Amino acid sequence: MVEKGELKKDTIDYFGKRQKRYLPLTKADLTKLQASEKEVLDKVIDQLSDLNATQISDYSHDDTPWKVTPDGDVINYDLVFYRTPAYSVRTYSDEL
Repeated sequence: MVEKGELKKDTIDYFGKRQKRYLPLTKADLTKLQASEKEVLDKVIDQLSDLNATQISDYSHDDTPWKVTPDGDVINYDLVFYRTPAYSVRTYSDEL
């Protein structure tokens, strides 16, 4: 995307640490997203927008699928069913 001129890579000092940023140079085409997909993105942004990069990293690396997957391996989708309540977006009924 950088080579196509769609993103600009920028490196800055942020509270004494080097931070890479990717800045969009073109407007996103949200018409390619289904309404349900946009809703998921909006919820994630709302949930995590007050966290800094370290907090988001700590949060994601404490999730069960991440913890049980060896480094460099693809996380198996079925592991989503073994999440703790802090990471689950659904409430399952005990009646099932």
